[in-house]
Amino acid sequence: MNKNLSLASALSFGIMTGCSCPYPQYSSKCERVSSSYTSLDFAGEKRLPWELTITHRMKYVGNSWDDRLRFEFTPHSSAEIKGAVIFDLERLTNNQERPYPQESFKGTQIHAERTQYGGTFCNYQYQYQAFAVLKPDEDDLKEVYPEEGEYLYTEPSGMPLDESFNYRDFEPDQEKVKEWYKKIERNGNKIKIDLYLFRNIKDDLSGCDEDSYLPYDPRGKESLKASYHSTELHDEEDPRIGFEELGDKTIPPLDLFKEVISGVQD
Repeated sequence: MNKNLSLASALSFGIMTGCSCPYPQYSSKCERVSSSYTSLDFAGEKRLPWELTITHRMKYVGNSWDDRLRFEFTPHSSAEIKGAVIFDLERLTNNQERPYPQESFKGTQIHAERTQYGGTFCNYQYQYQAFAVLKPDEDDLKEVYPEEGEYLYTEPSGMPLDESFNYRDFEPDQEKVKEWYKKIERNGNKIKIDLYLFRNIKDDLSGCDEDSYLPYDPRGKESLKASYHSTELHDEEDPRIGFEELGDKTIPPLDLFKEVISGVQD
């Protein structure tokens, strides 16, 4: 059953009836509200479609919830891309960037071109990352699906102790469920997604000198931003059933997205 779900309908449908559903998650049908490039030179031959369907599934692995999102793009014309890809939620929403010497970029890497060398410590590499900002965000989701029991106390050794946590018996706290839908209500009864595709340049120029030669490349750091919001929430099915079935008819993200960005090389 698909529906437009405000806080009021969530309460009447699940919480007030004593039902354990709906289940907070990102599964939804979405529409694109805007998109833009930092440079038109970065634009590809096709566009991101208006219609996006997200399927959210999770599994408890290694004392934490492993969340996967399946993004399925449905075109309304031949000028829009078509296909489905899978992202690890934690990596996709990672906003930590680090500078040299362990330089890294936010989001999850979808492609790294061949490194160009002018010496051992004189090189550069173009990388491509996908990154998303979600509202409600991943921390809000963890409030509903915690990865450990409630904090009890800290031992003299400094070791914090929590209640035992059995994910098989765990059910979300209904107050946390209410808070999730309150956040959606404050978003205009929508889940909001800002999806970014970045081209970044990772380099080490510390060893470059007059004898070094780096091949010239005119490309720079660019990005595509597309904003989507939900038109339906698909939250009747418990997302904790696992994500094995999500991989059906999916392709690597770069194989899909290279049609909406340009200049990608091996």
